[in-house]
Parts: sequence; structure tokens; C-alpha cells
Amino acid sequence: MKKLILFLLLIIFALTALIKNMQAQLITNDKNWNSTPFFNDNFTPLSPDRVWDSNWVDYPNNYQWMADYLWIVTHGAGEHQVVQRENAIFNEDDSSTIKLRATYEGWLDSTYSLPPSQNFYGGFPAGWHEKLYYYSGAITTLEPILYGYFETRCKFPVSRGSFPAFWLWGGSGGNYREIDIFEYSWLFNNNYGWSENDSARQFNGGIWYSNNSPYNTRYGDHGYIIPPSDPDLLNFHTYGLEWSPKYVTWYFDNKVIGEYYGDSVPSQSMYLLLNYSLDERVIPGGVPIQWPFPNNMIVDYVKVNKLKCGCDTNTVINSLAQLNSYYYSVKNTITVDGNGTTITVPSGSKVVLRAKDGITITKDFEVPLGSELDLITHPCPDE
Repeated sequence: MKKLILFLLLIIFALTALIKNMQAQLITNDKNWNSTPFFNDNFTPLSPDRVWDSNWVDYPNNYQWMADYLWIVTHGAGEHQVVQRENAIFNEDDSSTIKLRATYEGWLDSTYSLPPSQNFYGGFPAGWHEKLYYYSGAITTLEPILYGYFETRCKFPVSRGSFPAFWLWGGSGGNYREIDIFEYSWLFNNNYGWSENDSARQFNGGIWYSNNSPYNTRYGDHGYIIPPSDPDLLNFHTYGLEWSPKYVTWYFDNKVIGEYYGDSVPSQSMYLLLNYSLDERVIPGGVPIQWPFPNNMIVDYVKVNKLKCGCDTNTVINSLAQLNSYYYSVKNTITVDGNGTTITVPSGSKVVLRAKDGITITKDFEVPLGSELDLITHPCPDE
């Protein structure tokens, strides 16, 4: 087999110098990740079944989620729902899922319930509550998370006004950050020049930053259109995101669909959230749509994996045997030097090396065509 031979002399890969195959395989093929999730919920039934307590927290034996946005029950002046804990439904019909349900309720004044110590009217624009017509469901992790690989499998309605999302958010003191793993809305058609005829195949992701200035900053923004040969968004799909220091990658059905690198990647802990909202398209001409409600966003599982870290370790690989037995984790430095004996990446395989301060490949190293080598440098996630 013809081989691509890399003779790289003392090249240290900086943050932006990354060999990356845009058709990457499953994130689990990067052996630097712990195979056991740090956070995992398959929504399997418990005995007794999970319910929401008076604080809107799931129990028994879980205490992983709240059934709201942590301190607000709606999100954005352009949305028209109030989150209610009864609309986040565990294991209906023993389905081992959670359903985030949107229901038409008519105009809402004060007919909804609120989590303890929450004041909906305080701090929101005057008249905002007059635009609320629906109940909906949302779940937010009780604890914030810093860095990881985030994944869910879900399906959702693609009707006008449907606005489901899987995202991370956090910040205080005017320093708000958000990473959208995916969002769906017909409103996004105008952003990307999409046709409404293909709305059931389109979604987007991106990063938000706000510091109380008149303008929010959005970057890393990308839209994705599902190929005609694949099922549309009414079917189950897998949505994933790697969030590492200065490095974000978006996945859809185990394919890379977007990447962003740089100092503006959020570096603060954030909450993970799934929600089913209703945007402006749900009240065309000011008249709320009543059909086809109720609607469900159905979530099969949510998991978060963490990188293994050995960030104080300097590693040298100078034989194929060492490569085959290599303990994958984020190192301080990695040096690959065959020292007269060629080290070959096994045919058809993927090798991912991660280091904090640099990766050096000197000589006697080769990557066959059909194999994959990813060299990634970023700060240590544990520091």
C-alpha cells in the first residue's frame, strides 16, 4: 500500500496547527476520553419512577436535573411558553425516555406554577407575560460542568414555531456565555439563505458572548443541512460537542460538522440544558397556533465524557510496541522518534495525540493512506 511518509523535524504544533480529518469517526475513537461517562442519564425507569419534587428537582436516587432554566421559566422575549415541571415527563409508557412537551393553554396570566423563590415578573420587560400561550418542558443540570464531550440522542417536531435546543450556558456579572450544541427553528432559514421547503433538514450551532453591551457577539456559527438520503429531524439523531480549552467541535450522527479554535472559547463552568421552546413563528399575525399541540421533544439519553489528564507527564514514543501500548491522555509534551526504526500507524486505524505544551515528531514515522493521525494541543482541562 502506498504510504504517506512524514519526516517532520522538531515541529511543535501550536493551537491552530491541527491535523484534522473533517469526516472524523466517533469521539470514542479518540482514546484520550474516559470511556465511562462523567454524567450519564438513559432515563430508564426506577422503582419508584422518577418524579419532580417541590423544588422541581428529579428524585429519587438521581438529583441530576431541575425542570426549568434555573431561575427563569421562559427564555427570550421572542418566545411564548412558560416552562412547567409537569411538561418534563419521565418514562411515559415505559419508553425509557424523557419527553419535553409543549401544550397550548390559551393566554397565560398567572395560571402557571413557579419554582421556589422565583419571581417571573421581576426583571422582565413590561408586557412580556401578555405574549405567553403555551406550557413547555426543559431540564437543566443541577451542577455546572467545565469541559467535556456532550451528547444526546433525540427527535423533535419541525412545525412552525418549534424551537428545541441542546446547549450550555453560564456566567455572571455581565459576562454571559453560551454554546449551542444544536438549535432548530424555521427562523434560521433567513440566517443561512435556506428554503422553508427543506426546514425539516436544517439546524445550527454556535457560541454566544454578552457583556451587557448593546450587541451580543455570536461566533463559531454554522448551519447544517441533512443530506436527502438520510432521515430528517423528525427521526432520532445523535448530537454531540467536544468542548476543550480553546477548542470546540460539533458532531451530528458521529460526523464533524463544525469547529472553532481560539482564546474566545468559553473557559468557565456552564450548565447543560435541553428545552423545547416556541418562537415567534408560533403566533403568525398575532394569532397563536393551536394545532398540532401537544407536541413532544423526545430525548433518549444524555451523557458527558471527560478527557483523561496526565498533564505533568513528558512522553517519548520510540517504537511501535510503545505506540500500541500507549496510555492515551493529555500529556505535557509528546515526542515521537523511531530512532532508526520506523513507527507505522496501524493500517485503517486512528491515532489521536493530545498535549499541553507541544507534540514533536522527528523522524522514522509514517501514516499509511487510509489511517488517521490527529495532533491536538490545548491547555490542560484539569488546570
